[in-house]
Amino acid sequence: MNVMKKVANFYSILFMSLFISDITLAQSLAASSTQPIRLLVGSVPGASSDTYARIISEPLGKILGQTVLIENKSGASGIIATGSMMSSPPDGHTLQLIYTPHTLSPYLFKKLSYDPIKDVTGITMIVTSPLVLVVGGNSPIKSYKELIELGKIRPLNYGSAGIGSGGHLSGEMLRIDTGLKLTHVPYRGAAPAATAVAAGDVDFAFVAQITAKELTSVNKLRILGVTGKVRSPALSQVPTMQELGLKDFEFVNWFGLIAAAKTPPETVKKIHQAMQEVLKQADIKSRLTADGSDIIGNQPEQFTQFLVSDAKRWGPLVSQMGLKGE
Repeated sequence: MNVMKKVANFYSILFMSLFISDITLAQSLAASSTQPIRLLVGSVPGASSDTYARIISEPLGKILGQTVLIENKSGASGIIATGSMMSSPPDGHTLQLIYTPHTLSPYLFKKLSYDPIKDVTGITMIVTSPLVLVVGGNSPIKSYKELIELGKIRPLNYGSAGIGSGGHLSGEMLRIDTGLKLTHVPYRGAAPAATAVAAGDVDFAFVAQITAKELTSVNKLRILGVTGKVRSPALSQVPTMQELGLKDFEFVNWFGLIAAAKTPPETVKKIHQAMQEVLKQADIKSRLTADGSDIIGNQPEQFTQFLVSDAKRWGPLVSQMGLKGE
């Protein structure tokens, strides 16, 4: 009888423990599903990556049933933001919106505590977008031809969002293609670089159309060319760099969403599916493409593989351009 009682007590305690565990697990899952998502952006407010992040954050949060909070961690071409993501639990509650410099960072920053390619997983590429060559609204330079003529008279300086940014790469491409003496001046984001051009602190810059839009609308910037292979629908009157005489000049920035590599696949899939819904919304599509950007929305595996191949592509080009990081 005592044995039976002990057995009964054992199972009673066991079932009670399991019941409590189930409640605890359910509460944990419920808390997890409502925990805010941190969306890290490696640029200052107003930069193109920040703008795209703000366009997608609210609808993404509504679909997931979670608040998406944007955190700007600018500097060092996005590696400060990536480092913050890597130091957070890989549970899908910390994401990053990255862009072109991410795949150059292994070559520019040798002392990273993580691998920018192997230690992350792609969720989706959001958009691709060409850059625009801009000078100040009060600059004596009225055309690309005048820019080149001035560059033959004296050295020119150009601003960018930082080492390895699209603006930096485009500037180096221009230097190599024209043979001009150009000095790179890095800023903590494209918006400060564009402001510096408008103020006359630097001669020119390559920035995203979405970054240049506001300053152009009040005549503080003048657009001379577009880096895409074809003219931008949003700037149909502006010639491409190829049309201006640089037959091999083409550069397109890309922007995408990533998580830490150890994030559970089902979590990545859930966020990807939510992003697919976001990118189908008419108002979001309109806002993302207003500056001539193209929406991509590819699969996690495709974006992850793109990061690998893009990093391999830039390796020899970084050496050719003589780019150096920190």
